[in-house]
This record gives sequence, C-alpha cells and structure tokens, in this order.
Amino acid sequence: MMLPCLLVAACATRNPAPPTKPAVWEPPPASATPAAASGAAPGATVEPAPAASTTAPDPAKAPSVAVGEPTAGAAQPQSGPAPQAQASNDLVVATVAGKPIYASELMAQWLYAGRSEARDQIDNLVVGRLVVAEATRLGVRLDPELAEKAYNKGIDALEKQIQSSRKSLEKVTLDRYVDQYLGLDPKRYRERLRDDALRSLLGERVVRGWLLQNDHAFLRVIVVRTDEDKKAVEADLASGTAFEEVAKKRSKDASASDGGRIAPIVRGNTPIASIAFATEPGKVGGPIAEGGDFLFVRVEKRGSPLEGAWDKLGPAVEASIGEQIVDQLELEQWRRAMRERYTIDLAPFLKLAGETAR
Repeated sequence: MMLPCLLVAACATRNPAPPTKPAVWEPPPASATPAAASGAAPGATVEPAPAASTTAPDPAKAPSVAVGEPTAGAAQPQSGPAPQAQASNDLVVATVAGKPIYASELMAQWLYAGRSEARDQIDNLVVGRLVVAEATRLGVRLDPELAEKAYNKGIDALEKQIQSSRKSLEKVTLDRYVDQYLGLDPKRYRERLRDDALRSLLGERVVRGWLLQNDHAFLRVIVVRTDEDKKAVEADLASGTAFEEVAKKRSKDASASDGGRIAPIVRGNTPIASIAFATEPGKVGGPIAEGGDFLFVRVEKRGSPLEGAWDKLGPAVEASIGEQIVDQLELEQWRRAMRERYTIDLAPFLKLAGETAR
C-alpha cells in the first residue's frame, strides 16, 4: 500500500491508548509440545513475527500490519481467467459485482506477481514458529523491563522516521499516521509492534542459546576479491600488522569496520567452519577460495558446549549477547539446524495458490 498524498482527514482522531504493560513471554506448561506451542505466545495477539531486530519500516512504503499478509496493490492483473475456489470452505476476501474473490485467488496472484515477497513472508512466519518452539524447549524467560524497553525503542525509531520522511509529516504521531495514512487500528498496530519486539528478543536468545550448546569458534575474517589484494593481505600479516588492522584496511566484508569480527561459527561442513576448527586459536587460517573471494580467518577462541536448563544457560546467553549481537550469519546457521530438528511443510501454502510442492 503506497502512502496517499493527502491526509484522510484534517485532524487526528482519538486513538485508544497502548497497553500499559509489555506482553512478557513465558513458555507454556511442560506438557505442551513444540507443535502445540507454535501458536502466539501468552498475551500475544498475533502470529509470531520473524526473529529480527525491530527496525522501523520505511514510511514511503507503508508498514505491513501483519507479517505474512500480502501488500495491497502489489499484485498485477492476470491475463487468464480467475481460478475457481479450490474447496467449498475457501475464504471469500471480497466481492465484486456480486461475485466472490477467494483467498486462493489472492494467494495465487500474490505468489505469481511477487514471488520473492510471498516466499519471504511465509519464511518469516516459519522462522517465528521455530523461535516459539525453541523458546518453549529451552524454557526461555524474558525480563519485562527488557521487553518494554525494546518496544519503546522501536516505537520511537518508527515515529522519528515517519516525521523525517517528508515535510507534511513533521508533527504526525504514529497513531495518527496509522489511523489516517494506513487506515488501520492504532491500538492493534501497536500490539503488533509489541509482539514484533517480543519475538525479536526471543529470537536473539534462542539463536545464541543454540550456538552456546554446540562447539563454536569466535572469529575475525578478511575477505578480498582479487589475487593482488590477497597478496597484499599476506604481506601485511607477514610484516606483523595486526589482523584487525588489516581487516579494517583491506577487507571487503561488512565486518571490516569492526576489525573483521563476525558471528561465532558452529562446527559443521561449511568451508568457513572447516577452517575455523582446523586452525588453532590465535592463529590465522587461509586463504581459502569461497564464492569467488579469498577468505582469511583468525580464530580468537573456541567455546565448549554448555548444558543445562535456562536458569544456567540464560545468564550465559545474556552475557554473550551483551558482548556481541546476533547477526545474519549466526541466524542462518540456526535456521539450517532447525530445519533438521522440526518438520516444516509448505505444501498447504502452495496448494492454496494452486501449486504443488517441488
């Protein structure tokens, strides 16, 4: 949904106040299975959101009210006839001239017109379910003050971004923006944002908890793209220049600004994991060729797997996150492991759109 050029009304309407307390997640009773726990957490009102940071959406592209809901206007007309409802219980999402538009049609349109977006959104929902399942398995507890702080931080960032996006929005509050620009219920929208913040905190903790329960190594890397740059790195290291300084000077990776420090790596069969566990701590391994680049690795230290319930694991997780945040590389490792631990079946999603799983 694109932002309209003008406000729907001249003055903001009175909006409901947001909840006064955060929805703090605690796992369901021990008898609950991961499958049963994959619904929304107690106190939450929505589907689990992806395990991601609560980054403010771009006001130039209206934030979606729900992860997994198609963006209005994204689909393009199809040249062929509209598909028929696949079942008698197919949900009607609209009627036009007395004729229904079915959910299956909407899903098919969305999938074909914005395949990557549709896949991303269903993947976000899958990750959210995995986060809740793992939080239940580990017995994660969240500090209410931490949850409230994350929610307020996300609200402040979003409101500032809205107000700075264009001159006409300088004094527009989040509630007014949601009510008049998006045509949505501000109270429900805030509840969504609160749940997003909650899932983000849970996601960080289950990902780092999984990592600390496995053999893992803390690394710095230097990534270069040409043979000339590779030789320059080798010369710098041979001269005694610190690895961190060489990374800042020559690495093409996003980690260069932090001296090449990346997320911890779990033992596995990937090239970077192989070199990480074949190199002694304090030493430099490589270069190895990876995706057309040359990769140097310095192993800072290795960690032994932790065992025990959340009362023991939790403090270690919190301390670890305080030292180094969870990043995309760590999340991808966790997702691969979760695909092996839990059954994920996307066939119903594809069937609704008239496709078959491949």
